[in-house]
Amino acid sequence: MELRDLFRIFKKQRTFYVGVVLFCVLAAWIWQNNQPVSYQATLLINIGRAGVSETTDYTYDSFYRLQADERFADTVVRWLSSPRVVEDIYREARLNPETLGTKALGSVFSAGRLSSQIVSVKYSGENKKALEGMATAAVTVLNRYTDTLNTEAREKSWFVVIGSEPVIRDARVSMLLTLVVSLVLGLFVGFWAVLWRHYMTGNNEQRTNNK
Repeated sequence: MELRDLFRIFKKQRTFYVGVVLFCVLAAWIWQNNQPVSYQATLLINIGRAGVSETTDYTYDSFYRLQADERFADTVVRWLSSPRVVEDIYREARLNPETLGTKALGSVFSAGRLSSQIVSVKYSGENKKALEGMATAAVTVLNRYTDTLNTEAREKSWFVVIGSEPVIRDARVSMLLTLVVSLVLGLFVGFWAVLWRHYMTGNNEQRTNNK
């Protein structure tokens, strides 16, 4: 098939081609408008110290102190993947954790260490106010677990978890991206649909002539 034949086919079936493209765009538009409300929150946690140690040892000074902060930041990340800790955060935020199973509780937060003293926590939900409350509750609960590690408060310069205001954004697919992807998909699907329709039409005409 030459290029001119291809142009002739699409010129003949341009109405069908445009219809397929518009159908894909319309279907995507309807899907985008019917997406459930969803927000994604990002909480930045800093690992600090409650005070300054008076010791002259090198245990937590400079490099060794950063190493200790790094290890504790890893502990915070592990805590946020523990169903026990996550359930405590839900209760602190006055949310009901009973609707989630153990596996679901362990995957509520996606935490990762960005540096020796900074942990990034991502989580999502349908209620913006609830996400803000979970950020405050997370810092409170993590500090509560932190204090339990400092038995009898022997270490004055013990760790403290400091949280910032969470950044909350709409997690739904944007209308612009939806329309662009659907347009590209429509052009692709329409191209092959036209060729298939031409092929089937040609076969039907050939059968009719043979009769």
